[in-house]
Amino acid sequence: MSASYTQYSAMKLGIDIMGGDFAPLETTLGAILAHNELPSDVELVLIGDENLIKPILKEQGINENLFSIIHTTEVIGMGEHPTKALPQKPNSSIAVGFHLLKEGKLDAFASAGNTGAMLVGSMFSVKVIPGIIRPSLTTILP
Repeated sequence: MSASYTQYSAMKLGIDIMGGDFAPLETTLGAILAHNELPSDVELVLIGDENLIKPILKEQGINENLFSIIHTTEVIGMGEHPTKALPQKPNSSIAVGFHLLKEGKLDAFASAGNTGAMLVGSMFSVKVIPGIIRPSLTTILP
């Protein structure tokens, strides 16, 4: 019996570089670590202010061409109201990430930023699975 393999294209993972504690430094460093651990067919797409991302990559001795960088000029802060912030900040890293996901230009999108904005973005950009009432949050349990 012979095994058959399906040909697939590289997986594109979008990362909100501007969201979370100590961003963009820590999120960029995390993206570098992820790049070193993930298979070579996974492309990391860094979404955020390229004027802040590129110097961090350079400081770390990392070739910026290892990543795709999508430049954004706005950030949704942790204390901002999610349903107001997304439409008011269409060039934020979260709004752009969800737009790319909706358009099929990303296979997944992750952010450590405003949780409410991530929930609103997921419900209104990507839509819910039929029969699912509301999205869930998850974390790694020890």
